[in-house]
Amino acid sequence: MKFFSRATSAAVEPLEAVVSAGRRAGFHDWARGVLAAAFIIAAIYTLGRFREAVAWGVILAIVFWPWAGWLRRHLGGRHVETVGPLLIVAGLAAVFLVPLVAIGTEAAKEAHSAMDWVNSARSDGVPPPAILGKLPFGSSQAVHWWSENLSDPAGEQRLMHRLQPERALHLAQSLGHEMANGTVLAAFSLLVLFFLLRAGPELEDRAKVLSDRLFGATGETVMTHIVGSVRGSMAGLVLVGLGEGLVIGISYVIAGAPQPLLLGLLTAIASMIPMLGGIAVAIAAVVLLAVGKTVGAIAVAVWGMLVLFLADHFIRPVLIGGSTKLPFVWVLLGILGGLETWGLIGLFVGPAVMAVVHLLWRMGSSRGMDKAAAGQG
Repeated sequence: MKFFSRATSAAVEPLEAVVSAGRRAGFHDWARGVLAAAFIIAAIYTLGRFREAVAWGVILAIVFWPWAGWLRRHLGGRHVETVGPLLIVAGLAAVFLVPLVAIGTEAAKEAHSAMDWVNSARSDGVPPPAILGKLPFGSSQAVHWWSENLSDPAGEQRLMHRLQPERALHLAQSLGHEMANGTVLAAFSLLVLFFLLRAGPELEDRAKVLSDRLFGATGETVMTHIVGSVRGSMAGLVLVGLGEGLVIGISYVIAGAPQPLLLGLLTAIASMIPMLGGIAVAIAAVVLLAVGKTVGAIAVAVWGMLVLFLADHFIRPVLIGGSTKLPFVWVLLGILGGLETWGLIGLFVGPAVMAVVHLLWRMGSSRGMDKAAAGQG
């Protein structure tokens, strides 16, 4: 009996040791996970306002990753890992710098002209335009209001006092500060983009290993949907918006709108966000009406709304949701909700989140998943 009791105790002790070791390993894994999450949160908090720059760098790296691979394969040479990313960053800087310089130059000219107009209005008044007398209704009231408030220098000064132009000056100063801040963040975004693209295949391999460890077999599928959604958002929002601005901007030139370049850039920027391009087209139509070109204003309004309708309802949903099989309503909710929650960067974060949620919905609600689980069982 003593022999059997000793044998039993000898068998139980290794079993208890295995269980204890398993518990310690589980606790260590849990502790490492909590510690890693804490340091990640601390790192994100430490970045401060540069979090947005890092996020934009990651988004641009996802978009231009195939371009960097193509340059890496075709350039060759000792410094190919640096030259390719440098060319992409330089190209992006030029693409964004040229419009900013053009907008700044035109804005400076317009600001100088506007100040001359304000000074002239204060001293001599502004005569009512001829279009006010041709209005189908309310013509006499509009002419009367204009004569009392703008034609008479004293009335114009009272109107300027009620409008409080110092608020506009403060707004302009704030806008200048925001533009300077945005320029700094854009520079850091391009810097992050350069180092991400320079990391090359090693970074891609490590990302696949990390996603496999965190999410298992579905990790690569999730990453594929995120990448496809970000690239689709870039094509469907930015490229389509620039295309809309170009096509509609040509109509501004044909209609003879003043400052067609500035109006075209405004339309392109506004068209990147669904349902905002119509506001830019309406502004251009009002400007044409103000200079007395009624036919051109009507033509621009009709052509612009037609282009926006076709692009927003047929081209954009295919580019954004086509690669991830995301329905249009999910795309629209992701864009608008992301824009409201995250700001401009939400244009890409929102559709990516919706793509992952839609993927989880399809995987979780598919009967094929039950059959696969039963087969594994």
